[in-house]
Amino acid sequence: MDIESFPLYDIEGDARQCGQQYGRAAGERIDLSLRTYRAAFERVGLNWDRTRALARRFMPMIEAFDAGMLREIEGVAEGAGVPPEDIVALNARSEMLYAFQQLEATEPPDGCTGVVVMPSAAREGRLIHAQNWDWRIESLELGVVLRIQPAKGPSMLTFAEAGTLARAGLNSAGIAVTGNFIKADSDGRQQGVPLALIRRGILQSELYANALGVVCRTARSISNNMILTHADGEAVSLETCPEQVFWQQPEAGILVHANHFKTPAALARVVDRSLETTPDSLYRDRRVTEALHNKRAAGLLTEQDVLDALQDRFGAPRAVCRSPSAGPGGASSATVATIVMDPAARKMRIAPAPFKEHRFTEYSL
Repeated sequence: MDIESFPLYDIEGDARQCGQQYGRAAGERIDLSLRTYRAAFERVGLNWDRTRALARRFMPMIEAFDAGMLREIEGVAEGAGVPPEDIVALNARSEMLYAFQQLEATEPPDGCTGVVVMPSAAREGRLIHAQNWDWRIESLELGVVLRIQPAKGPSMLTFAEAGTLARAGLNSAGIAVTGNFIKADSDGRQQGVPLALIRRGILQSELYANALGVVCRTARSISNNMILTHADGEAVSLETCPEQVFWQQPEAGILVHANHFKTPAALARVVDRSLETTPDSLYRDRRVTEALHNKRAAGLLTEQDVLDALQDRFGAPRAVCRSPSAGPGGASSATVATIVMDPAARKMRIAPAPFKEHRFTEYSL
């Protein structure tokens, strides 16, 4: 797949208007998302009728979490010409794949390596927030960038799979977020708000404290690691289980998190099942951390230093930068995109398929 860049869609207005514009503009990609995940759900034993029934169960919880998000989802569905529960299913695809059916061995892990360099460690004196997103290779054709100007609240720039409301991104208040796969034995024991919508809630926050609160107060179905940063020089990694949140902050100006629990409290209290499917997380996390600390010893870090660390190929194909390889059940996974954000400048750069010759496209608020 030769994907040079991900398309940018500008949407604005109230929730339903934003959704309608998104659904119309990205209709073909949303259709491809639905076909891609319909096949994935069927592989874990969820036919489409069952998927839609499960999606309908999320709708009251989404409305209680943020009624505007449900209106936006309904708008996306209207613009794309599909039932609202189809768009809910896309936004809850992680919960569908990993919580309702305990057959996750048939799916590749939603991997990722997240990185933060604090202003004190950066040559330009500005925070750097980056990530390699490891997932299904088909997602190269599903990626979109949304530049959102809502009727109320901060404007947002987010990279997402077509039909979903957020994945990684930043907002005009200087808040940025990325998310990484982790798994605990308590996953799937309760119903919660889909992770895509929790991330969107973070991006809708004007205050950093409120963004952190979105994670800490919201019920979840499955575990996830979310790294939240602020342009003025704050960063925290939140390791979340359905019922608990554990936190980690930068050391010597650097924060790295891959796909296993790291905080001492989590290691003492959580049965970590992440390494069953992502054992490479152990060395990915260490290698990126060591590379950045070594480079910092030689001088303050640049964005290119971060991108170089995210290109590490040790252990290929199960490397920091993952080349396509067949996972459990035959599905192929890879590093779909490298994302690097400058929250102070309200900019992000994204490179599709960084495991081969690639280029970054800049998107800005």
